[in-house]
Amino acid sequence: MNNIDIRLTKEEKQTNRLWVISEGNIINLDPSSICEEPVSGPVTEYRISDLGRYLLDPNPITLEEKVIGCKVKYKRKSSGGLRNFFKINGSAKNNKSGNERKVEELISTSKTGAPELEDEDLNAHFIKIGEMLRPYNPVQKKLASLERENIEDITAICEEVGHTRYPLNLQGTVEEKINFVSRSLSQKAKVVFNKAYLLNGLFELRGFKCNTYNPDNFFRLIKFNQNDKPRYYVVDSNFKFEFWVNDNSLVNYMHIIEQAVKSDQKLREALLLCIHGTAKPLKLFFSKKLEQRYSDIYLPSTYREVFSAFNIGQSEKDTITKALNDYQYIVFFNYIPGSTDGKQKLFTNISVLHDLKALEPIRTQAPEVYSEITKKICVSDAGKLYLLDSIRESQNV
Repeated sequence: MNNIDIRLTKEEKQTNRLWVISEGNIINLDPSSICEEPVSGPVTEYRISDLGRYLLDPNPITLEEKVIGCKVKYKRKSSGGLRNFFKINGSAKNNKSGNERKVEELISTSKTGAPELEDEDLNAHFIKIGEMLRPYNPVQKKLASLERENIEDITAICEEVGHTRYPLNLQGTVEEKINFVSRSLSQKAKVVFNKAYLLNGLFELRGFKCNTYNPDNFFRLIKFNQNDKPRYYVVDSNFKFEFWVNDNSLVNYMHIIEQAVKSDQKLREALLLCIHGTAKPLKLFFSKKLEQRYSDIYLPSTYREVFSAFNIGQSEKDTITKALNDYQYIVFFNYIPGSTDGKQKLFTNISVLHDLKALEPIRTQAPEVYSEITKKICVSDAGKLYLLDSIRESQNV
């Protein structure tokens, strides 16, 4: 065993220590003083890493976003009293489109951010030129000419890596919103998100400081029952209260990503790139279905190997193939590796986990296959899962 350890490189040792959440252990702890209500049943402790804590944290995160323009919603034009009378009596139905609020989208085509040349003086020179040209940007000129009294609302438009656009709601008066867009246009603007968990299985990872990840750091996730329902809260290593976990599905995501990290080498490699500072993490997304369905033509390597090793009939193959499309847990991890030529690529690592219970129909029909797959499973609170497939895709951005 010692000989094997000697052969391990430093990076391999770090890879083996990548983790998100541990197995649960029953502990002697009374959480009633924190929740101020009676609790029942055993209390379970899970240890979570820096990454696990970040994903569960309900506190806001601040990011730099690329603001490329805005959407201007104008006030509805007032129609005369007689016209209103006809509208109330249903005689102005054909004039509906004329009464709708006008919405105008203003998008800048200018590049965002400061130049990243090795010569700092040349960088500063280009920045100065850019500032001098800002007033001549068509969107800047349009913003300056907007009639404030006719505007109902302004929404900023941001663009992510990969050219995905999304609206950003702004606070303040119309004048303040216009000023924000004007200042931020073609530059990076600081934007506050409510938390790392955005919605529907989607996490924002840009707020996680990967370079500070230390596998020796840990926090405690405490689970107990209250009113016959599980509740969770996080404390530090010394049991000092940190925050409540108000959405139990987040804990399930922790168990799923832990399984993916353990079993998918490609995912571990991608996370290590971010930890070592040679890539930037973007998004983490959980889904229950892969867009591409498995079939006789498209099978994961795990089953191609099993089918070739055993004499499996076509009927058994059909049953197995159908089962592969059920009880899936998909983990998408988006990241951008560093580039020396200025050209960026967006990579997506896709870990397809499969629950063993999907294979119950073949337990007696194809026992050799079932037995072979059980050797690959890893048991956690998320279920008896194994790595069905690992895919890596990329696109230029």
